[in-house]
Amino acid sequence: MKRIVVDANLCAGCRLCELACSFFHEEVFSPTLSRVTVVKQDVYGLDFPVLCRQCDHCPAIDACPTNALTRTELGTIAADIEACVGCTQCVEECTYNAVKLVSEPLICDLCEGDPQCVRRCPTKALSYEESKPDTRRPEYVFLEMRRRWGIDG
Repeated sequence: MKRIVVDANLCAGCRLCELACSFFHEEVFSPTLSRVTVVKQDVYGLDFPVLCRQCDHCPAIDACPTNALTRTELGTIAADIEACVGCTQCVEECTYNAVKLVSEPLICDLCEGDPQCVRRCPTKALSYEESKPDTRRPEYVFLEMRRRWGIDG
């Protein structure tokens, strides 16, 4: 399956991915309404965009008591806004903290196969390619980067 792949070594933390996402989906520039969230470790200047990994087994779907979350033909997770009761179970169960609940669940849908975050990333830290789900968490990526660069932390 095609997924968005993150190269944290290239991420500049500009958060343009967040703005492109929110504008595409909500027609406003608002990181709060974005399906991607750039996690930062400012003391070291490290950044990592977090978004749905399109896991083969999605705990958020299993946790939803109203079946408001389903998998689409593209393999992404879709939210039925009418069925959602705002219980936050999907947010709590997502292994990678990639689900937000504002007035509705916000989960990356790959922009119908043309991810705007990838299109707009100026450093090419995001790519859209055939891959397995990435199981790395930002804190481990940051630790790995600090070790590789010889930064204590």
